[in-house]
Amino acid sequence: MYTDNRGQTDCEVGGGKCGERRSAAELLSQRFLPRRRQRVYSRSPASAASLLEQYLSNDLNDLYYFAKIVEHGSLSAAGAALGIAKSVLSQHLTKLEAELGVRLMQRSTRRLQITEIGQRYYERCRAVVAESENAKRVIEDARGAPRGRVRVSCPINFSQNIVAGAIVGFMADHPKIEVTLDASNREIDVLADGYDLVFRVGTNIKSSNLIARSLPVTRHWLMASPALVARCGTPREPDDLKTLASVGGIFPVEDGARHLWRLEGPKGERRTIAYRPRLVSEDFLVLKEAVLAGCGVADLPPTIFENEIADGRLVRLLPKWQLPELFIYAIYPSRRGLPLAVRMLVDHLMAYLDRWHRAHMANSRTINGEKLQVGARR
Repeated sequence: MYTDNRGQTDCEVGGGKCGERRSAAELLSQRFLPRRRQRVYSRSPASAASLLEQYLSNDLNDLYYFAKIVEHGSLSAAGAALGIAKSVLSQHLTKLEAELGVRLMQRSTRRLQITEIGQRYYERCRAVVAESENAKRVIEDARGAPRGRVRVSCPINFSQNIVAGAIVGFMADHPKIEVTLDASNREIDVLADGYDLVFRVGTNIKSSNLIARSLPVTRHWLMASPALVARCGTPREPDDLKTLASVGGIFPVEDGARHLWRLEGPKGERRTIAYRPRLVSEDFLVLKEAVLAGCGVADLPPTIFENEIADGRLVRLLPKWQLPELFIYAIYPSRRGLPLAVRMLVDHLMAYLDRWHRAHMANSRTINGEKLQVGARR
């Protein structure tokens, strides 16, 4: 087969004779378009080219939506991430399957399950979609003005004390960027739940398919009210904590649905104390009020409650025993493929957190003879 400089091709097509002259658009249309649309060819080559262009454009949209449904795990999650109705995504998926003549995803009332051929097709679609998004970002970067909505999830206390100010300042500098901030401590699947950026506090968070950047935060202290200490006595060893009432946050999944204090002594000895909190809350301010009222012991960040510690309303227990070093993790998909607005917000927040960390290292206070120490950088 060959094509001349007018876009004409000599070939035997669809039972035609060799030497029959067809336009390139007609040939491609006969290759890609359904039979019900092929009748247009004989009437108008221009119409054939127009239909081909329309079909390939729609097909690319279908590929994009299919890839996002797979990545987010459901029509609902993909719709929320893309800002598109679930019914519209379902229509695109159905249309794509009809065009291909195969079942890409098995549907039930509760879930979607990708088929074997659907998984293989997705692997090819992903590369096409990635290149399409890269091409779009070239234009966005060239314009130089970031725009669009960024979805962020952050722990309640971290958002209140640190992130809120950083995000507000960023939005003031970039008026075309919109932010949805979900202040929550629940488990998040960055891709499936449609988030661009997730912050979490922990000791060691890893992910094979996501980027996780970390900065240290202040170690928590075990604290109680003077009234509780007077009533129950001052604990001398970690085992003494077992006799004291406690309050605390929701237990981490990795601890097997148990509340645990992992302590390290002055000589490196380690003890793990299980406790059953009377009050469970992820809000440090709620826990602080409970501790001040004598409801129990809690591990709390001393930097947030410096005044209560300084004036003696909160007392540190077992000061020679340390809780684990904590880190704040910024988790997001690979930088390759991130929209400009997301990349800029990630860089802004990490720079803000780095300045916050350095300020606390330089200005760490000594309260009642004990220094508030922020961990070393990783």
